Formats: sequence, structure tokens, C-alpha cells
Amino acid sequence: MVQTRGRGRPRAGEELDVGQLLQGALEAFAEKGYDGTSVRELSRRLGVSHALLTARFNSKEGLWFAAMDHALAAMSESWRRLADDPGLDDLEALRQAVVSQLIFSAAHPEVLRIMSHEGATDSPRIRYVVDHFITPLRPLVEQRIDRLVAAGRIRRVPYETLHYLVVIGGGARYASPVETQLLGGTAEHGEEDIRRHAETVADVIVRGLAG
Repeated sequence: MVQTRGRGRPRAGEELDVGQLLQGALEAFAEKGYDGTSVRELSRRLGVSHALLTARFNSKEGLWFAAMDHALAAMSESWRRLADDPGLDDLEALRQAVVSQLIFSAAHPEVLRIMSHEGATDSPRIRYVVDHFITPLRPLVEQRIDRLVAAGRIRRVPYETLHYLVVIGGGARYASPVETQLLGGTAEHGEEDIRRHAETVADVIVRGLAG
């Protein structure tokens, strides 16, 4: 990842709320993709100067990395915590991880939209996400899966199949709100509705693996 510089000195009256700025950057990249978004456009959209963005993040790619770090760090830690918890049954740990992922997808639908832009073309950005957030967790998840398979509790499926069922299959409801509405759903999702959807998807996946 491109290392960011110090904050520097904002112009008079210009305050930098980093969390809000990174969330705004995620939404911009999700809307137009990396190539379709310029730093000048981002600065106008986020309400900060072009010079301040450059001083803080060095480049558009530096801002992209920082925005994805901001969104994915907590989700990665949640998966790691569930995978490492010795008190959880392996199948329940997998189920809870699916639920956690889908609650995250509802809170950050822009991440799946960004990954849809990035996943079709090889770039340092897609490799960064895979190398820093997906690959490090894979051995922890596979340990649980291997024990479940060895005990005859689930069938083995390719890891990428499970990944896409959870991340894209379950998360598309939030990343594609227009399609969701055309299918009879709603664009507004309360906490209870999000939890119900997450639990349903988790049950379908876990029961399918155990079938």
C-alpha cells in the first residue's frame, strides 16, 4: 500500500474528518469505478481541496487503499475472531461468520460494488485486497472446514465457491438495490430485516454444506 503522509495543515476553515472522507471516497469509487473517478472530482465531492487529498494520501490509488482499509479492517477482525475462538463449534463458527459478513455487506454495500469493478481486471488494487484481507484469513477458515469434512459433518466445496456464495450471493441484495426492488424487495433495510436476511442465508449455506 502507498504510505500516507502526515495530515499537513488544512486551509482556513477546512477540517478533515478522515472517517467521513474515506466513506465518501468509497461511495465515489463504487459509483464510477477507479478509472472513472478523478482526484479533482473526489475533492469537489468530499468538500476538501485537491492539495489536501494529495498531501494526505499521495495519490488517487493511495486514497483507494486507505478507503478499503477503512471499510475492511473491522470485517477482517470479525472473521479472525470467530475463526480463532476455541469455544465455538466449527459449524457454528462458520454460520456466525456468514451472518457477520452479511451484516457488514448491508452496512457497506459500496465495497461489493467496488470489488465488482476491480475483480474483472488484474491490478495492484484487487491484489491488495486479496493479499491483505482474503488470503490471510483463508487458512483459519479452512482449518474449521477441514475438521468438519474429516468428521463427516459437511461436504467439501471449493473455497472460492463458498466465498462467492457468502460475499456476492448474500451481499447482492444490498449492492444492487434497483434489482432488489424489481424483484419485489425494498431499498430500505432495518436492523431486524438485515439480521433476518443474514440468518436465512447462513442457514441455507450451512444446511446445504451438511446435506
